[in-house]
Amino acid sequence: MNIAIYDLDKTITRRPTFTRFLLYYARRTAPFRLALLPIWIMAMVGYKLRLYGRKPLKQFGVRMFMGREISPANLSEITASFADNVFNQGLQPGAIARLHADRARGAMLVLATAAPEFYAKLIGNLADFHAVIATRHILTPDGALTHEIEGENCYAGEKLRRIEEWLSQQAIDRKDAHIIFYSDDISDSPTLNFADEGYAVNPSKKFAEAAARANWGRLDFRHAEGISNRP
Repeated sequence: MNIAIYDLDKTITRRPTFTRFLLYYARRTAPFRLALLPIWIMAMVGYKLRLYGRKPLKQFGVRMFMGREISPANLSEITASFADNVFNQGLQPGAIARLHADRARGAMLVLATAAPEFYAKLIGNLADFHAVIATRHILTPDGALTHEIEGENCYAGEKLRRIEEWLSQQAIDRKDAHIIFYSDDISDSPTLNFADEGYAVNPSKKFAEAAARANWGRLDFRHAEGISNRP
C-alpha cells in the first residue's frame, strides 16, 4: 500500500494558517478583538523564548480571538469560507503538482498537521485527501467548540504517535505500507525518520543540513516542477 502524508502549513500552503485564521474569524465576528494583535505577537515571542509550549499558546490564541466557547453556526460558515480561500489562493504550485502525481500513482493521501482540525479537515476535503490528522479541540455537550485542546497538540513526536494510531485504526500493517512524508519543518524529524521516503520542503539552511545528514530528499514546492534532489 502506498501512503503519501503531507504537513499543511508552509508545506502545502504558501503561508502559516493559524494566526491567519484567528484574525479571519475575529474580523468577521468581533472586529474589536483585532486590537489584541500586539498581545498575540508578544505571546508568540514568549513561546520563542521557551516560556511555555505550543499547546498553551494556541489555546490562548483561540480564547483571545474566538472566545472560550464558539458557536457551531458561526464556526461552520467561517471555516468553510477560510478553507475555500486557502485552497483556491494559498497553495504552493509544487505541492499541487506533487499531490496530483501521488494521486495518479494510486497513493492514499493523508494530511497530518498541528493546525486545528476544525479548519484543517475542510482544507483536506477540498484537496481530496483520504484522511486528516490534526489538533482536536474539546466540544461542549451541546456541540460548541472550546478553546481547550483535546489531548496534545499534533506536533513533532505527537504527530507521529497520531499517524501510528491512524494506521492501527485502519488495520494497516506498517510492514505492508510504503510511506512518503513531506514537511517544511525540522520539528517533523520523527515522522521523516519513520517514513520510507522523507522530504524536506523549501528547507532552511539548518533543515537542509539536517536533511543531508539524514538522507532525506529535498523539494522546492514554490515552483510547479517541485524538483527533488538527494545529497
